[in-house]
Amino acid sequence: MNGEAAFAVPKDRQNITVRLSQGAPLVGEIFMESIAEGLSIHQKITSFIENSTAFFPIKLAPGGSTEFINKNKVQVFEVSMPEDPETDYFAHLLMQTIPVTVFLNDGSTVSGELLAEVPQEKARLSDCLNMTEKFLVVKSGERMCYVNKSAVQKVVHREKL
Repeated sequence: MNGEAAFAVPKDRQNITVRLSQGAPLVGEIFMESIAEGLSIHQKITSFIENSTAFFPIKLAPGGSTEFINKNKVQVFEVSMPEDPETDYFAHLLMQTIPVTVFLNDGSTVSGELLAEVPQEKARLSDCLNMTEKFLVVKSGERMCYVNKSAVQKVVHREKL
């Protein structure tokens, strides 16, 4: 293996806002491993946040400095949705949706549609919340929120608007 390979920066980047358990949100780019072609943006982000690494780099905007963040201290990863999310963001995934409000440990909330890639028979809110993934996926307006389950106090089912 080439000694420089350990320092190579993955070319697949994503603009993101990271909300930690304390302090101001961090806005910048995360560096995702170049994963097999054909995965949607959602699948790439999910793979990035669900992998076993404890820390990840974020290149802050506009300053450009890079900080390493403890993934366990992230409350929410926020990603702006593209204009046509069906073609780029989800790429034909079978997603079940449930209207929810998520209450976080710091007193803030995230409201929107909880999304889960499950068959219809597993589309109950309790089933979706108890999946093995560490993050819940909530579409809130024009952004996707990946909410750390360890930062959640409770989830309330809302009536559809």
